[in-house]
Parts: sequence; structure tokens; C-alpha cells
Amino acid sequence: MNKCLCFIFIFVCLFFSLSPTTPTPTVTHCLLVIFPLLFLQSLKCAAVQRRAWLEKMIGVEVCVSMLHPNHCSEHLVEHKHALGLYQGHGPYGASTPTPPRFQALGQILWINRRLLNYHPKIQKDRRRRPPAKIFFKKVFHGCPLKINCSTTWDHPTTKDHHLILGADEGIFTLNLNSSEATIELLFPGKCTWVYTISNVLMSISGKSSQLHSHSLKELYDQARKEHRIVALPTHRLLPRKFAISTKIPETKGCRACAVANNVQSGCVFLCGALESSVVLLQWYEPMHKFMLIKHFDFPLPNPLRVFEMVVVPEQEYPMVCIGVNRGQSPSQPVRMENINLNSNTSWFTNTGLEAQSAEKVQLNQLDSNTLLVLIENTVHMVNLEGAIKSHRKLHMEISFPLDVESVVYFDDTLLAIWKHGWQRRGEVLSEILQEITEPRKTFRLIGSDRLVVLETRQSEDQSGMCNLYILEIAENFVLIP
Repeated sequence: MNKCLCFIFIFVCLFFSLSPTTPTPTVTHCLLVIFPLLFLQSLKCAAVQRRAWLEKMIGVEVCVSMLHPNHCSEHLVEHKHALGLYQGHGPYGASTPTPPRFQALGQILWINRRLLNYHPKIQKDRRRRPPAKIFFKKVFHGCPLKINCSTTWDHPTTKDHHLILGADEGIFTLNLNSSEATIELLFPGKCTWVYTISNVLMSISGKSSQLHSHSLKELYDQARKEHRIVALPTHRLLPRKFAISTKIPETKGCRACAVANNVQSGCVFLCGALESSVVLLQWYEPMHKFMLIKHFDFPLPNPLRVFEMVVVPEQEYPMVCIGVNRGQSPSQPVRMENINLNSNTSWFTNTGLEAQSAEKVQLNQLDSNTLLVLIENTVHMVNLEGAIKSHRKLHMEISFPLDVESVVYFDDTLLAIWKHGWQRRGEVLSEILQEITEPRKTFRLIGSDRLVVLETRQSEDQSGMCNLYILEIAENFVLIP
């Protein structure tokens, strides 16, 4: 309607402008009346369209009335309260002027600029996007090593991504960016634990199981110069002591190690379990190494089934968990035995923990107040004291019908590894997202502080060669048709 009137008005104006005769007063009066009406009609249509657009964008009623904006409907007032825009007599406080207003046909359309720029979450689809599919990418076929642990390292010069493997035969590296999958020996001797930080490799190596520190770049370059590419059989590789690898004093007989990063203080701690004591080291960046700061003498459980550090908020040093048991009540499903490294005098009593602990126990800290605990075939999500976290909107406990050996929590999903396959569950732990079962193969999760590394072997030949896989997320790749 508005467009038609505009076209008629323009046509009339052109007609009289081109006409050789002068328009009569009656025609002139008509034009003077039609023009304001068309102008007001345009303003009215613009105001209505703007209001409709606002209601569509912010999902609430827009105030269009002769009243003050504070006299709008209760729904809009509540929405402004929720946004923190409604204080005093004006949206920015009692002493501030009211926002700009758009006037059309005597009506006042009040538009708050902050409300215009606000896109509330209520307009988004509340249905959570399903997690992306995962798969295990094969990175090495026919590996002869008996691998105990793994970590990752990026070469500072080439930027190649390397997988560091700790095995009974030594420490090896696998370049994940290379077109040829080749395992290279970095350091000979049995290795049971590895960790990398700032191009420094920490390991438990040697016959005496002592903590070592290696300069990774120099170690890698030296191995490349000597062409020490692994050749079968691996026992033909002669041990050699590298000058760029040093032993950490007073760490002989190290049974296990754990690393914790205190985000609040920015400190990185390394704790080692010796035969009858615990050592605590802290990373010192200026010297580019870990330095010993504490030494505790006391007997540890044997066997030591769990040895993990837990960062406690507002505590200088982490706690060390040396035992996990089932709790006595449903609200306290997990009972932990901790060592307080913040105390100079710690008391330990013989509680028979080693006799009560389950054979398969795993503990991982997910955030500042959440622990993931695996006891036998049951996974618990608890706080630092082992109690249920009632405010989390997901099931705090799930029992698997399978003999679960290890679990990994990532991307709000839980990955459980068992002997002949793996199973992935969603944020609601009772929901199964993916599941793989291969009775002809055995699956084992290789311990790693960064990358999820999976080892598979043929069920009928456990002493044979294995295949190595790393976890990948499917949405990061595009399949070429």
C-alpha cells in the first residue's frame, strides 16, 4: 500500500512538472495533504518493521507506547532485569539520561542499545551438539618393542610432531609427520616412565631404575648422526652413555613418577616414589631443569597400584595419592590415602591399604575440584575428598559390565579400554556413543600424559609384534570422495 501511494505521488509530480499549464490551487492543496500522509505512513511502517525485527532477534516484547520505557510490560522489565540493564529510572542507572527514542505517529518506540547488541542464549538451540566421532589412526605396523609409556615432543627446528616411546629396549622416537614410519633409538636401557617439558625429556631408565634428564634436541640430533635407526632384533643395539643425559641424584630405585601443573602459581612439580621415600622436584625455568625441594622418608605400599599428584587450590604443593579404596557410604564412594607435601611432619599409620586396594585402580584430576577414579569396573566422578559432586548435571558413577583396564576423559566423554575393545560414553555416562569389539585382538592403553596411544596385538600371539594407534577426532579431517 505504501509503495503504491509513493508511485502515485511521484507520477503526479512528474505529470504536473512536465505539463505546460500551471496546476490549480485544488491540485496543489491535494499534493500538500498527500505528501505528509505518505511521509507519516513511511515512518509508521518503518517503526512496525523495526519492532518486528527486534522481537525476532531478542525474543521479547518491544515497548511501543506513549508511556515511559519503565512502564512497559512485566515481561520486558523482567528481561531487562536479567540482562542487568534495568536500574533506577533509566537502564544505565538513576542519574543517567534515557536512551534515544524513535517517534512515529505519536508513539514512542524505546530501543535500548545494549539490548540491540545482546544475543541471548535462550534463542540458541538448547539441544547439545552430539560429540564428534573418534577413530584410532594407525601410526606404526609391526612394532617389536615392549612399550611401557609414551609422550609427545615437537622438534623446535623442524616443528615435526614426535611420539616418544619408553620400552624395555630403550627410549625411541617416531616422527608422526614423516611419510615413512621409522622408529629411532634415542637412549638404550629399560624405560618405564617418560615426560617432556621445554625440550627436556625426563625418564625412569636403566637397570637401577633411576630418574634421568635428557636434552631432547641434542639427543635426537646425535641419534640421527649416528644413524641409529632401529633394526631387528633390537638386542643388537649396544648401550651407550650419552653426555647429554644425566642422572638425577638420590633417585635410584624409582618405582613411579607423577607430574602436576599448578595453574594458580604456574609451577610444575615432579614427584618420585622410591623404595622407602618420596622426592619432590620443581621445574626451574632459568636453569632449564627440575630441582629437588623436598624429601620424605616413609614406607610406601607394595605393590604401589596408584601414585598420582592432586593439585589442591590455595596449597603450595600438591597432595600425593598412594592408595584408593571404596568409600563407606553412597555420598562418599571413594576413600583416598594421601601424602601432604605441605606439612613438615606427616604421620602415616599401617592401615593395611595394600591388602584392601583393588587390583585395577586409576585416578586422574580433571579440574581444580574434580577427580576421575576407576575402581575395578566402576568409574566415579568425585571431589578432592572423594565425595559425590551433586551440582554436576551428569551421572557421578557408572559400572561397566566389561573388565575395564583403563579410562580416558576428554571432550566431555569417557573412553573405556578393555581387553578386546573399547567403549565411548557421553556426558551422561549411561549413554553409549561408540563401541568396538574385536575378540581376535587385545587392546591396551599405553600410559601417556598428552596423547591417547593404543596398542593392539593378536589374541593368539601375545609375544608377537604389535600395532600402534593414536586417537583422532573425525571432524578434523575431510574425506576425499
